Amino acid sequence: MGYEVHYASNFHNPVYKFDMGELERLGVRCHHVPISKSPLSPDNFRALREIREIIKSFDIKCVHCHNPMGGVTGRLAGIGTKEKPYCIYTAHGFHFYRGGQVKSWLFFYPAERFLARFTDRLICINREDEEIARGFHLRKGGRVIRIPGTGVDTCRFSPDSQARAETRKELGLGEGDFLFLSAGELNENKNHETAIKALACTDRKEAVYIICGEGKKRRDLERLTESLGLSGRVKLPGYERKMEKYYRAADCFLFPSVREGLGMAALEAMACGLPLIAADNRGSREFAGKGVILCDPADTGQWASAMREVIQKESLRGIMGREARKRAEDFSREKSEKIMRLVYEEMDRAVRGRQIKEGTG
Repeated sequence: MGYEVHYASNFHNPVYKFDMGELERLGVRCHHVPISKSPLSPDNFRALREIREIIKSFDIKCVHCHNPMGGVTGRLAGIGTKEKPYCIYTAHGFHFYRGGQVKSWLFFYPAERFLARFTDRLICINREDEEIARGFHLRKGGRVIRIPGTGVDTCRFSPDSQARAETRKELGLGEGDFLFLSAGELNENKNHETAIKALACTDRKEAVYIICGEGKKRRDLERLTESLGLSGRVKLPGYERKMEKYYRAADCFLFPSVREGLGMAALEAMACGLPLIAADNRGSREFAGKGVILCDPADTGQWASAMREVIQKESLRGIMGREARKRAEDFSREKSEKIMRLVYEEMDRAVRGRQIKEGTG
């Protein structure tokens, strides 16, 4: 659309690996700012000042914020500047949700409600968040929009029987081995402990569990694996950029997160035709159907029962896999990008209209 893009983030402490060279090739101008995930960190005040300076120095017309503290600093930075940037905020799952912790409602809900006043477009990725957001007062002319996540590349993530055989051989899996797979940061919320305990309860020696991801819970998960006698059957290969080969090698995807705004890893697995066992949360309920078995995130027995059923019933896996692939198409990148293009076109009209009104366009 002809816009110059600036990307402000904490590049010294990224949540996910990224390719700086790719960003530079796309013409994106990167700015390191010390945003911290902790709301009370003094680094966020410095990040706020630095983002405000970026807005002023480069005459930024629109700020598009992501994640809780990015949403706080990005929106506050535009207040009081002569640039008065148009503000879009994508909430990748509010930290408060029905059935969630009281402290999250006490802290994050008032903050999001207040910051909505400085937001032109508030983008949600699930129906529950959308419903809550519609109760907020946005800027004059502002509105809430729901998108199907950031969009799954259903060409990249698709079934491939040849790749399946090759990758299973690489991973040292035998013909009779049954591979459960998860992908996500190794942290408290991702709840991999429940899935590991459930694997032990299945008492199926052919079942193997691979968790792709990295995080501070790695050692805890390794200790749990050893204590349950699962060494060799639970593997933690670390962060993986090419997840599609793992999806194609797997027999079932496990998605045990306590809280998820949506869950792109689960949708990628579904697009590859994998049956899914997922924790019952607002994110997984968004795409649940015949290809998904929902379990209480804390009930090891439910997980073990679902895992045994999927191992034992090949016909069930076939039905679930086909249904999962079909459902994933509702969350394709094409559908998400179509909505986002409309959002940016609305932003473009608003920015140009403001410039004409102020005599600067």
